Amino acid sequence: MRYLPLPRTAIPVVAVATLVLVIWIGWGTVRSPAAFWAPGDLSRYHVDHGGCTQCHEPFRGPSPARCIGCHTEGSFDTRATPTLAAWHRPLVVQRQACTGCHTEHRGMLAQITEQTRSNPHGAFVFHTTGANSCTACHEFGERIATKPTLRDEPIVRRLYEKGRGVHQPGRIVRCLACHGGG
Repeated sequence: MRYLPLPRTAIPVVAVATLVLVIWIGWGTVRSPAAFWAPGDLSRYHVDHGGCTQCHEPFRGPSPARCIGCHTEGSFDTRATPTLAAWHRPLVVQRQACTGCHTEHRGMLAQITEQTRSNPHGAFVFHTTGANSCTACHEFGERIATKPTLRDEPIVRRLYEKGRGVHQPGRIVRCLACHGGG
């Protein structure tokens, strides 16, 4: 089989295109590395952390060691429900990768837990209640992905009072019809 030679103009065009691409990547990286390389906005849980290297190792991605640097056994004991802390404790001790269950870069109001890529209530519930986490209203079972139950907390009681009971199984859909649910 015989191949035709490249035209003489192809090599300079490819070289110029490569140079432009390298300059563009370099300029974007220097100007704003997080905005240039991030696949999406961080969730409300991690938005206050500075820079990519807080969670990522260069050329390797998210690092379990860096997750555990912030999410220690003690942090789960003080900031999580007993069930949630007990579920995470062996994973922290074993230095398991958090990315097996949690996904970031899906936006400010995204839920980062497995099988819940977005808040099932939409942004509406977080905006109206002032809650910053699902566990403010819901109690989860042994596995995070199990169906949650409502907690007896002031925030939930306010929802019952203001909504005249619409925050009951099968009835919240009325709110979400107008207020944009998931």
